Amino acid sequence: MLQSDYSHWQLLPNITITSSTEGLPLILLEGHFGSAKFAIQGAHLIEFTPKAQAPFLFVSSKSHFAPGKAIRGGVPVIFPWFGPREGHPEAPMHGLVRSRPWTIDSIEVPDLGPAKVCFSFVSDAETQAVWPYAFRLKLEFTLGVALEIRWTVENTGREAFSFEQALHPYFPVQDVGQARVLGLQGASYIDKSDHLQRKLDTAPAVTFAAETDRLYLDTDRTCVLQDPAAARELVFEKQGSHSSVVWNPWIAKAAALADLDDADWQRFVCVEQVNAAQNAIQLPPSAAHIFAVRYFSQTLEMIHP
Repeated sequence: MLQSDYSHWQLLPNITITSSTEGLPLILLEGHFGSAKFAIQGAHLIEFTPKAQAPFLFVSSKSHFAPGKAIRGGVPVIFPWFGPREGHPEAPMHGLVRSRPWTIDSIEVPDLGPAKVCFSFVSDAETQAVWPYAFRLKLEFTLGVALEIRWTVENTGREAFSFEQALHPYFPVQDVGQARVLGLQGASYIDKSDHLQRKLDTAPAVTFAAETDRLYLDTDRTCVLQDPAAARELVFEKQGSHSSVVWNPWIAKAAALADLDDADWQRFVCVEQVNAAQNAIQLPPSAAHIFAVRYFSQTLEMIHP
């Protein structure tokens, strides 16, 4: 059932408020910019197709779309820890905000130009029982030829705190065996698929022939995901993010994930914009940290004739 405080958005043109068969409130947008689908839970962009382009994001056909369940695909939002919380095995994976409802602050779908959606999340007694700090999050999405996300983290309390954060987008590829990620040569990384060993990436590109789970540190470089089978590459620019993750589960891990089809490892690559590990952000009281990304696609033929 839809919550009544969402219903007034339904009165605006090009906006549909609905819910999944499992009862998860959803926002559907359609207009000059293209189309998009959001879950209000987690401020989660599930689908985005720019006008006259291929779909921009991958989402698993086996994903949950239920209140309190994480969505496998799209752009999950991770805060205030990345992965398991160190020293707290009982804590939820990837933080507090990806499986809780956010507030819709504004939605704009103009007749021309990009659509804009703004969400916010404010700490409360429930979050502070798990992580004892006061904060406010603001996520601003601009959906046009490119996808732009601006994320503001504010410390609204009296104590400084340290936090990790990530945007965890799933990007479609036609053949992961041909896919490659450029922009990380020379960076050091934690290899989560090899007992957390620290390594230096000397290769000109990250390629995929086995499970890949790498947290790259001290890098604010632009990354590029090339998908030769689709003659497309996706470019990821960022600010306020000093780590990056490249992830593909490969065969065995995909088979172990109930919300992922056994063959889905062939169809996506995650290239994530992150602040984690030694790049966690220290935030004094009344201060804010701004994290911004811009994603866009272009054809490989145009760049590499």
